[in-house]
Amino acid sequence: MGFGRSLVRVALSGVIVCFSPTIFAAPATFVTALPVAQNQALVRFNVQPALGNSGYRSLQFPVNVGYGVTPSWALFVNINQGYVHLDHNQASGGTGDLLIFLRNTLYKVDKPKSTFRVAPLVGVSLPTGGNQRMMNGAIAPGELQTGSGTFDPYAGITSGYNTPRYGAALDATWRYNPIANSGYSPGTQLRADGQVEFTLLPLHLPDEGLPNLLLLSLEANYAQNADAHIDRVRSESANKIFSQDAIFEIASLHWEAGAGAQFPVMEDFMSPAAVKEHVGFYAFFEYYLSTPGWRHRKRKE
Repeated sequence: MGFGRSLVRVALSGVIVCFSPTIFAAPATFVTALPVAQNQALVRFNVQPALGNSGYRSLQFPVNVGYGVTPSWALFVNINQGYVHLDHNQASGGTGDLLIFLRNTLYKVDKPKSTFRVAPLVGVSLPTGGNQRMMNGAIAPGELQTGSGTFDPYAGITSGYNTPRYGAALDATWRYNPIANSGYSPGTQLRADGQVEFTLLPLHLPDEGLPNLLLLSLEANYAQNADAHIDRVRSESANKIFSQDAIFEIASLHWEAGAGAQFPVMEDFMSPAAVKEHVGFYAFFEYYLSTPGWRHRKRKE
């Protein structure tokens, strides 16, 4: 199935997830839908350990920074770094590629008890990581590379709907990975994510103000990767992965923290020797440098 047809299917599935009768706040597994108001900055620190076959152990530390340039435009920078270990003492770590993108709120509906947003986004991934790590005289597996070696265009769309008790968010993104002149080149990626979230505590929200909240976020992630290339030679490594996540979050007026787990429920790999993730974990802490406008407004009204 081509990327275009898959994108339509995933986007439609995401719409169904988004408007299911459950909730919204800050997704843990994707950051494209993070709320940020004009002249407001947010910083999110993430810790993401994961375990898999072939002795796969990963510990990633992404940092996400967002800034509201205008009421409609927001700028995001995603900084990636981490460590990966495979069997036979194969290991790699360091800084990954840097992702920069702009998001524009193209359509919005504000009501006394709800908000709805649709926002396309466009950006580029900069080759700040490495794609030519060697292992036993050959290019190391893709899991041990930290970058793509090229400038990678990035585009997508995200939306969110929220009320005082529940909400939802979704996105669909596409990252085009050109073939590098040498080294490892990952395949072009299509990704889609959906989230529903609801407030567990307090049971009764006050008419004014924003109390501390305990929330449960249920998320789903789909990724479809094309074949990679090694020294410009195609490697049969295409795959499709669908995962489910459950994250508990605590939110206050100026900060939010969360922790949870991710479990792959469908993994389709072209190569039988592919490294597969068995379980992943998420923990994050984000801080707003000014009042988070969307949340504050929805609680007061």
